[in-house]
Amino acid sequence: MTGELATRWAGSVVPSWIYRWLLPVGWAVAIVVSMVAGDEQPCSVADPAFCGPDRLFSVVMVVCLAAVVLLWWQPIAAAAAGVLFVVFELQFDDLAEAQVVWTIYGAACAALLYWMLTARQKQRSLALRAQRRQVQVPAAASVGVTARLLVAGALVLAGVAVLLLMRWQDGREAEHLQRAVEQTAVVKAHGEEDDLILELPDGSTHTVTMYDDYEVGAQIPVFVDPADRDWVRPLAEPADYSHWITVAGGACLVAGLFVLQDARLRRARPRRAWLAQGLPVWIEPDTSSAFALYSADGAVLLGFAYLELDDEDADLELLEAFDVLGDEEVPPKYRDELLARLQQYRGEALLVGDLAERAWPTILIGAHVLRPARPFRTPRQLPWQRETAEGVDGSPRVQDLPPAPEIEPATDLPVLPWEAPLEPRYWWAKPALVALMAGLPVAAGLFALWDDWYVAIGIVLFGTELIHLAAVPVFFRVTATATQLWVRNGWVEQLLPWHSVTAVDIDADRLNIETDDDWHVLKGVSTDQMKRVAAVFEALRLRAVATAEKQRRRPAPALWLEIGFLVIGGLTLAVVRFA
Repeated sequence: MTGELATRWAGSVVPSWIYRWLLPVGWAVAIVVSMVAGDEQPCSVADPAFCGPDRLFSVVMVVCLAAVVLLWWQPIAAAAAGVLFVVFELQFDDLAEAQVVWTIYGAACAALLYWMLTARQKQRSLALRAQRRQVQVPAAASVGVTARLLVAGALVLAGVAVLLLMRWQDGREAEHLQRAVEQTAVVKAHGEEDDLILELPDGSTHTVTMYDDYEVGAQIPVFVDPADRDWVRPLAEPADYSHWITVAGGACLVAGLFVLQDARLRRARPRRAWLAQGLPVWIEPDTSSAFALYSADGAVLLGFAYLELDDEDADLELLEAFDVLGDEEVPPKYRDELLARLQQYRGEALLVGDLAERAWPTILIGAHVLRPARPFRTPRQLPWQRETAEGVDGSPRVQDLPPAPEIEPATDLPVLPWEAPLEPRYWWAKPALVALMAGLPVAAGLFALWDDWYVAIGIVLFGTELIHLAAVPVFFRVTATATQLWVRNGWVEQLLPWHSVTAVDIDADRLNIETDDDWHVLKGVSTDQMKRVAAVFEALRLRAVATAEKQRRRPAPALWLEIGFLVIGGLTLAVVRFA
């Protein structure tokens, strides 16, 4: 795969921060809104089922929890669960506020699901366009019983056990109810947390936990078992053990996903030799105990593959060598010996199978065949950075590749001062920042008015981070003048005199500026204009005249914006608290 095609392939990857950070926040917001807007109708003696067991709700909660728990592990399954839960929500929940927020969340899950599926299809399509080589793949060794199957079996047994426990608890409750007589208890006092101390007609007291709040002296109808004086049950609040259904359903769901992964593992390791088309790539062991996969020219990081050897002894040596990478107490001679073993799995290789997010490709390098142990994953992404790989020697892997050409200075300089072209921002970046600045303090004030101070304070504190994430790309600038380079990023603006810059370098999708005593990495410069920007910077560097001006730093607008948000949020809470 060439560098140009690999760049397009990498550009099709769905940024992981969307499903690993943004969607969980949306799920949490929807849960909070549902709880705040929840029906506060008290439990009823006339209709005990209102606060009694709801097994359908317990089943639906499996889907609801799967929509957030699986986002870090199986994002496609999580997005599908989110869409399914919204269907249940609209069907069974009459609260308008909850329906609105969950509909928004479901729409986000549906959009993410469509994006991820189309992205995987695009990745496969791009990989098929690359030139391949025919290769003979030997038969894989027997897989046997894997840890996934053992864990899945344990989870199924745990699910059955909790269902049996629920059945036993329901049976014991039914026996108590058969013997129970109705009495009227009086609230004697409030215990710890939400406990109530009830006094029965015979003068005995019992501590119970109830959903509703009662004043001291209130009368509450209860069931009492004459054969077991320790058993007391309010008529309006029957015992509810249906939460075990959620536990059992969650265990069985995870077990099913483990079994599905095990089936894909076995499918990726057929026990027969076959002819396949191999895609040329560059691989090398990474400090993450995986293998970093690059384009054939080593310029573009495609992702990380977790691979194993068919030979158990050789595979154990490989794992041992990986473990050495993070152990500083290993003797240097032994460390060098193990690292030398890793070097034989480093270089040009052939990838057999799909090249897409969560695929199970096989890698052939020399006489070695590396089989997939876990799904292939692309680099994790945050709005301000993208995961990189680090070679087993602790330095970037490009040292064995042909040296990159030196930056040629530009002969036609633009009109100064000149703003370097940046990657296009989303059109909604500024409106989103304005909406956050205006909406979050209002939300914090509303929750404070509702006496939900933990939520209000959380909105102010967590909102500061959201403001930072939204403000950094909006205010990011790289400006060149005749005397200095001005970089505004994050909380600071850096002013770098050209006479202090010693080198300008291009590294994949970033521009590196080396000064007398530091490195400055510029991420966000337009990829297709990277060479032009580097050439202009190199020309300005070479033309610079030594002056007494030094490198400086000063606060950036993003910092002032966050401080202003904290002040506004704090004042809003203070006004609500003391008004």
